[in-house]
Formats: sequence, C-alpha cells, structure tokens
Amino acid sequence: MRGSALLASAVLAVVVGYVAADDPRETVVSVEVFTVALAGAEDAGLVFTRVEDRLVGGINPDQRARQLARESTSELRLIHSTSWRWQSDGRIVLTYLAWAGDGSLAADARLLPALAPPVPTDPLHPRPPEIAELDPLAHGLRHLTFLLSTSADGSVAEALGSRACEQLKRLQPTVAGELP
Repeated sequence: MRGSALLASAVLAVVVGYVAADDPRETVVSVEVFTVALAGAEDAGLVFTRVEDRLVGGINPDQRARQLARESTSELRLIHSTSWRWQSDGRIVLTYLAWAGDGSLAADARLLPALAPPVPTDPLHPRPPEIAELDPLAHGLRHLTFLLSTSADGSVAEALGSRACEQLKRLQPTVAGELP
C-alpha cells in the first residue's frame, strides 16, 4: 500500500502544480474521509461517517486523513487513499476510505443504502458528469474489495475481519482510477 500512497502524492503534486499554473487563485486541497463499519447485527449492512477538511500548513494528507478517521472511531483498522477529484469550485478533493472496528463508529453514523452497479465512463472523459455524495464511497468500497482479492499476504482480510470481508465480497471490485 505504500506504493499507492507514493503514487497518490505524485499525482497530487502534478495536479496541484497544473491547476496552480493554470489559475492564479490559490488551489484548495481538501481531505475527505469515509469511515465505514459493520452495522450491529449479522447482515445488517454497513454504516459510515463522512468528514472533509481543508489541508493547511503543508500537512501530509495521509496524516490528516488518519486524524479525521480517528475522530469518527476509537478503533481504526485500515485506511486507504481511494481517489481524487476536481470540484467545480476549483477544489481538489483527496478521498480516503477508513475501516472501523465493529460498533466503534460515532453515534451519528448513517446506514449505507444499497449501491448501484458501477456505470462505465467515456475513456476520454473519465469524470462522470455528476458525482453524488456517496459515489466516492461506493468507489472506495469497490476498490477495497479489489485490494482484498489481491492482498497476497492476507493483511487486508486480517485488518477487516471475516464478517467485513463477507460484506465486501458482495461488491464488484474496481481498481483505482475508475470512478463509477
């Protein structure tokens, strides 16, 4: 997973440099963290929280994402950078998916609705025309499913636990860079 963090940092540097060179306004970069956990009883689904904060003072986005996730849970098991996107207000949003231990999410956690299947995008226009609030979360969960299926040492499955793995295996896996 360190390689993906390095790649994300390189992409961020290029994106921020490109946007800043093209637009005289300050480029705002924010970190968005979806923290997910199993909802109580067996097969009750997933619950999540979402928090977003602007990056300031040269802080490492991975570090800020961990801080934000820990504000939502007392038991952080896994965190992974899953996507980035440009918003029409000029912001760059880095999205992270965090997995929390069962029953450890804040009381304001919301039940995750059923996810629609991923929708293919135009290869020359990878950004969908509209991105709904839960689209980055759905993408992140599908990407986590991909990581679960390709983790040679089993570290992802170990971090998640068997019940969470069963929930994720119901989703169609996708690799980073393919937003539904």
